[in-house]
Amino acid sequence: MANQIKLEIITPTRRVFDEMVDMVVLKTVEGEMGIMYDHEPVVALLSYGIIRYKKDGEKKEATTMSGFAEVIKDRVTILTDASELEGEVDKERATSAKERAQGHKSSPDSDHNRAEIALQKALIRLQMK
Repeated sequence: MANQIKLEIITPTRRVFDEMVDMVVLKTVEGEMGIMYDHEPVVALLSYGIIRYKKDGEKKEATTMSGFAEVIKDRVTILTDASELEGEVDKERATSAKERAQGHKSSPDSDHNRAEIALQKALIRLQMK
C-alpha cells in the first residue's frame, strides 16, 4: 500500500517485528514522536515505554526497553534491549518482577539503580493491553 513505512524492531536475540505499517508513535527521552511516510531523517534515543503503531487501520503496541530509533523516508528501525508485542507479555511474570523489584528497592543492601530499572521494565509490561 502506498505511503506506508516499514517498521523493524530488533533486539540482540531476535527480530521482533518487520512489517509495513501506516504510522508509528515512538516514546523517546524527549517525549513522543509521531512518524508517517516521508518523515525527516532522524535518530532518536528511546526511553522505556510503549510504542504504538497502526497497521491496516488497527492500532497495536509493543514495548521498548531503551535503545535507538533510526527514521528515514520509508522506514523506522528500532534497536532495543528488549521488546514484546501485544499478547506476548506474561502478566503474572511481570507482576512478580514488579513485586521483587519493589522489595529490592526497599532493601538497604541492594543495588537501587538495578532495582529501579527492573521496576520500570515490569511497569511497562503491565501497561500493555
